[in-house]
Amino acid sequence: MDLNDLIIKLKDRLSPKIFNHCVGTMDEAEKLSLRYSIDVNKAKIAGLLHDCGKAEKGKDNLTHAKAGAILAREVYNVQDEDIINAIKHHTTGKENMTTLEKIIYIADKIEPNRHYEGVEELREIAYKDLDAAIILSLENTIEYVKDMNKVLDHQSLNTLKFLKEKR
Repeated sequence: MDLNDLIIKLKDRLSPKIFNHCVGTMDEAEKLSLRYSIDVNKAKIAGLLHDCGKAEKGKDNLTHAKAGAILAREVYNVQDEDIINAIKHHTTGKENMTTLEKIIYIADKIEPNRHYEGVEELREIAYKDLDAAIILSLENTIEYVKDMNKVLDHQSLNTLKFLKEKR
């Protein structure tokens, strides 16, 4: 399935707001892939489909990523493991992320439709140092989740610890 076919199919399954976010993430992933010399087509497909799991009713912010990885394979016929893993880990990250996984993680957080305090700084850092951008994003997310008295996924903490120890 080519990119245009994926766009058409995804648009039919998602709300306009989430679809526009996915296109914004795809565009940001393309720019980041050029900056970090990663396969542009893989970045665009992973960016476009990263939230395809949100089409499934009842999927929360953590489970949609795993559901999206399954849907990417079964509904959108994506067989590339790099793309599948980038979709699967875009919410919490993981230890030893590939550059593609890092790009999709951060593109999701900084795409042009995102407007929150600190996003401009995060956008700037992302084009200089992916790990630093992910660390800052995770720290902000962890603080937000704690302030909102929500449940924090331990994988986010593991990712943050790994990236900080690596530095």
